[in-house]
Amino acid sequence: MKTQFFSNIFKILIVSVLAIFGFSCSKTTETIGNGLLSDSDHIGVAFTDTLHIACYSQLVDSMPTKGYSTVLLGSMMDPVMGMTDAGVITQLHLSSTNHYFGDNPVIDSVVLQLSLTGYYGDTTTWQTVHVYELADTLSATESYYQFSDIDTKYEDLANGFQFRPRPRTKNTVVGNDTLTYPVIRIPLSNSLGEQLAAADSSIFSSTESFKEYFYGLKICCESVYQGGAISYINPTSNTITQLQVYYRETPDANPMRYYFYITSEDVYFNQYLHDYTLGSPEFMQQVIDGQTEMGQQQLYLQSMGGVRCVLRFTDVLDWAENLKEEGSHLIINEAKLVLPFGGAESDTLLAPPTSLALLNIKNDTVTSLLPDYLEGTSYYGGNYSSDKKNVTFRVSEYLQELILGSYTSQGLYLSITGASFNAQRWVMAGPESAQEQALRCEVKYSIVKE
Repeated sequence: MKTQFFSNIFKILIVSVLAIFGFSCSKTTETIGNGLLSDSDHIGVAFTDTLHIACYSQLVDSMPTKGYSTVLLGSMMDPVMGMTDAGVITQLHLSSTNHYFGDNPVIDSVVLQLSLTGYYGDTTTWQTVHVYELADTLSATESYYQFSDIDTKYEDLANGFQFRPRPRTKNTVVGNDTLTYPVIRIPLSNSLGEQLAAADSSIFSSTESFKEYFYGLKICCESVYQGGAISYINPTSNTITQLQVYYRETPDANPMRYYFYITSEDVYFNQYLHDYTLGSPEFMQQVIDGQTEMGQQQLYLQSMGGVRCVLRFTDVLDWAENLKEEGSHLIINEAKLVLPFGGAESDTLLAPPTSLALLNIKNDTVTSLLPDYLEGTSYYGGNYSSDKKNVTFRVSEYLQELILGSYTSQGLYLSITGASFNAQRWVMAGPESAQEQALRCEVKYSIVKE
């Protein structure tokens, strides 16, 4: 009996405990923290995309083009931005020292071979190339820009050779060799090979001695007035990009080859020439004539020392002040700068840039990275979206710092990433464009009381 009594008591206790837990869990679930503030103190999130952005396109004054891993060659006619010519100026490096061409050398041929790694534009257009020997030295300590030039000798060593870039071509047969990579091969005058073969043997004692004798080459193309493309060249691909001299030590001797190449120790740079007078009237009015108000309708970006944009949030401080109540603060939760495509859908050959760069303007000569950039590229943005046809940047911290007055900024520079060594361009819809999608800043913000 006693055992049965204690058993019943135990069952009653278990049921009571379960009932207590069941009662306590029947309360409606609430958001964590709701009980800490009164209903009137909850932080709300608001949205706007109407911040005024003053923007316009401008020419790039100077852009270093020396020593990059890619150089550009060719001519292209852009229907919006006019003509662009890209040329290369470079020193040459000995493939071996103390070379001897023979007592009575015969030059069979001279070829300038360039490693072709890509292109931008219409590759079906014929390009006429010119190659000149430099008449002045290049300096390892001097800076070279898109407008820099070096005097050359008169003779065109390429004699107006024509080519079409074929970046996907492989298995090209050259003599007894089969090339498994795309190249541009430019036949040069045998006079160059004869000049090199006749040089004093001391010239080949070192690369530095050779550079004092032979200053280098300028490679450029004639301007085209329709279509055209810019080829991407790997200058320091030593087994591919070469100046090749095919010769025999005597008329009856076996054929031989000696070659020169380019290394990172050599001086080389790109020269870019633009004729913007051949661009569209709207482009010329904004970029050449300085009618900056036209940037509210359409904006332009061009690499190769071409065109960048200036953006300024002109009313962000007034906007923030008008929203604030006494004893409150404006908090930027998220701000996205949206840059939509604004060109013709038919511009399939002139593809949008892979990514854009955004820099803070501290003063006329100094720029800096935005604070948002330090959060990482996956957060910051800048890459082109083929689905949305736009580029976005997060500028939350930048706007917050402007509002707090703790950040020095005269605006933002927008340009194409790697503008010194790629050939891309882009047209954007300005903030007052009639297009469905226009340049804007989408801001989520809150007003927080102290």
